[in-house]
Amino acid sequence: MVFVEWKDKYSLENEHIDKQHKFLIQMLNDLAEAGPGDKESAACTCLSRMEKYAQEHFQDEEKLMRDNGYLHLDEHIKEHEGFIQQLEDYKEAVFTKYVPFQDMLEYLNNWLVGHILESDRKYALYIRGD
Repeated sequence: MVFVEWKDKYSLENEHIDKQHKFLIQMLNDLAEAGPGDKESAACTCLSRMEKYAQEHFQDEEKLMRDNGYLHLDEHIKEHEGFIQQLEDYKEAVFTKYVPFQDMLEYLNNWLVGHILESDRKYALYIRGD
């Protein structure tokens, strides 16, 4: 099941970061495939993997921004922290069935794609000098 597909417009023209973003999108697709219902443990496993990988990815991004003197690093870090917290909240919600599964998928998709297209694009343009 493909819930969200990588589009060329998501590219930041940084091979390493683009590869990580593609993998995060694949992880979101894995979560969508795990589905709701009796597969809560599969969904929770997907969320845990996504959280771990997102933390590693965010560290890479933040280092890149720090190394290049990006002026909005603190704001960007707060966005990352908010996403990690949301993943933690969703892991709990999957167990308690507190949140509709489709709502969770939509939020994660909107956050990830929106973050790439807006916040990440800003630092990529800054680093490239555009």
